[in-house]
Amino acid sequence: MTDRQAMEAEALARVLDDRERQRKHLPRIGLALSALYVAGLVGYLMAQGQNPVDLRLNELGDFLGGVSSPLAFLWLVLGFFQSSREIGISSKALHLQAREMRASMDRQEDLVREQGAESA
Repeated sequence: MTDRQAMEAEALARVLDDRERQRKHLPRIGLALSALYVAGLVGYLMAQGQNPVDLRLNELGDFLGGVSSPLAFLWLVLGFFQSSREIGISSKALHLQAREMRASMDRQEDLVREQGAESA
């Protein structure tokens, strides 16, 4: 393996390692923010002396819809960031693979030229 191939293999390995780290990062943030939100909501309800169980069914549905919508929006935004990061990382990996294929083609062309020169 040449130095260039080794460097490109290391670059690809770094890209894949970054992908794994970033893949684990956003869900942790989402879980932490969700837990903080739920804890704040419970604290607010306790401070106000309100109990959602005392609500009628239609009011309970409105309450649950209002309470869960910020969490749904949070996870939607985190999913958007996750997918944009994945696309960026995949793009880097594809560029590295294309560069490696070009280098391989150049080496093959050189070998063909050498064989042609030897046979002539």
